[in-house]
Amino acid sequence: MINVRLARGLRPLDDRELRRSVRAVAGSQDGVQHIYAEIAADGADLVLFVSASTPAAAHAAARRVVARFLRVDSLRGWAIRESAGD
Repeated sequence: MINVRLARGLRPLDDRELRRSVRAVAGSQDGVQHIYAEIAADGADLVLFVSASTPAAAHAAARRVVARFLRVDSLRGWAIRESAGD
């Protein structure tokens, strides 16, 4: 379980769109099993449930997926504020 906090970008998103967008860039090699998203006034919180051999590998996979997601033009300004893994 990897928690990622995002700073809000130029275009607002809702929870469903955020989950769908992250899922769209996650490949089978990333091990993402489930995504939870919650939008707040200043950004969003994502929780990615990642299947990996180690916690460090899960954290790296989650960051790769979120980095891919943030490269989409319509998400300009959204950025990773912080991330942590359990």
